[in-house]
Amino acid sequence: MLSATGKRRLTVGLVLMVVAGAIGGLLWRSGVADRESVAADATDAERAAAGGATDSSAYAPTGTRVKVRVLNASGTRGLARRATVYLRALGYDVVDYDSDRGPERDSSEVVVHMADTTVGSRMVRALRTGHTTVRRDSLRYVDLTVILGRDWQPPAESLRP
Repeated sequence: MLSATGKRRLTVGLVLMVVAGAIGGLLWRSGVADRESVAADATDAERAAAGGATDSSAYAPTGTRVKVRVLNASGTRGLARRATVYLRALGYDVVDYDSDRGPERDSSEVVVHMADTTVGSRMVRALRTGHTTVRRDSLRYVDLTVILGRDWQPPAESLRP
């Protein structure tokens, strides 16, 4: 038989295990583990699993907020939303996404609105397609505009609920 002290220790131990399990479940459900695996010091295998890109130069520069607008000009429904999820996993701050009102495009384009054009090159590497165009505009609320064409293929979506 357990003494009174032993019963208290057992009860406290069980309560701590339940609390730890609940916290772990909440973290898993919120996707914190996925977002942390996209950190700059993640391995190539983790990056490939999280976002599909293994080239570290495809990620947004650390310590810099790069505001992006994504426009879908491919004619494929939902592509801007999928690009938004993908680019956010790579560290870009996608502040707007929409369908492009112009004609459908075959090739993707990254329009750079800021003085630092190397960020546009990073975005082309992240998309794995397209070209950059510089149209400086200090009044724009975004640093880059991504216009998706038919050539952009989104990475496979995970089966995560």
